[in-house]
Amino acid sequence: MRGLVVLLVAVAIHMIGFGMVIPVMPFLLRELGGDAAAQGFMVSLFSLFQLLSAPLWGALADRLGKTRIVASGLLLSALGNAVAYFSNSLFSLAVARAVAGLGGGTISALQALVADFSPPERRASSMALFGMAFGAGLVLGPVLGGVAGNIAPRLPFLLATAMSVAAAAVVTRIPVVRGRVQWTFKLKLGLLSVAVLLLNFSFSMFEGLVSYYGADVFRMTPSQIGVLMLVVGVAAMAGQIAVRRLEGRLASGTATAVGVAITSFGLALLASGELPLLYLGAALASVGQLIAASNLFAIASSISGAGGTSFGILQSAGSLGRLVGPAAAGLIYTHLGPPYVFLTSALVALSIVPIALRHLATHQ
Repeated sequence: MRGLVVLLVAVAIHMIGFGMVIPVMPFLLRELGGDAAAQGFMVSLFSLFQLLSAPLWGALADRLGKTRIVASGLLLSALGNAVAYFSNSLFSLAVARAVAGLGGGTISALQALVADFSPPERRASSMALFGMAFGAGLVLGPVLGGVAGNIAPRLPFLLATAMSVAAAAVVTRIPVVRGRVQWTFKLKLGLLSVAVLLLNFSFSMFEGLVSYYGADVFRMTPSQIGVLMLVVGVAAMAGQIAVRRLEGRLASGTATAVGVAITSFGLALLASGELPLLYLGAALASVGQLIAASNLFAIASSISGAGGTSFGILQSAGSLGRLVGPAAAGLIYTHLGPPYVFLTSALVALSIVPIALRHLATHQ
């Protein structure tokens, strides 16, 4: 239990740093000559390096110990943010995002660590706690980043660097845990990979463009975007509380279907172009996404063990979705307009419902 608590503290610290850069990214891009398509590209580049590195990190975690790999990833994230702070061109910013994405590929080892510290019957709740740590970081990070961005537009990147280094120091206090190197690919793991890919594709379209949407359409300042992300973070925490209440009451696949339905409805509200519905839609999308994601990874921990390699496969699927989603969203935003980004995202989310109800709903 102590190891899980320490791990969750590290996750929260890192996510505060991650969230800090969200409100100021559109302004840094504009300073360097970028637009909505450039923002979508930067988010996708981050995900590309997550996609390429996740299986390798997962395999290394099983052999060398998950804590060592997680600490290495956090230090790479710190390096990426430091490079972003000193960026003087879109190319150097792209390099920064690539390095940070490489470090982000170790999230599969983080998820495997959660499973290591949890009994099988409590893994959904542990994944919920993991999500709450993410949510807590996203509550504080964008707000602090918005305030810091008003002081100096690049300051959040420097602060994010310090937060990732601090998180790495915390992780080193967790005992080394080695998973099983042997793993078996199962059909349900393949279906889960498809569902994770679609969920991340959908949500990353929203996540990658919502700050730009706020700055462009609603003329939000960095601090106002921080408040919007605060709403998203609070909703994330509420979503994880919902996961814990649903555990044992609904099959995980059924809970996944409920989550993506909520997400789809929230995304559709964003297409209205009304400011109150921007906040409501963002909150609902966040709640639903976290309900769905927590249940998908709880299923994964039960059917394929807690090895880093198996989680690495799912992380790669999710990274592929995040790779394609923001880039597609940026192009749709530029050529068709903002409403079509969120309507497309809503339809992609709905496509998960048949998979969840037909193939995963019997899993408890």
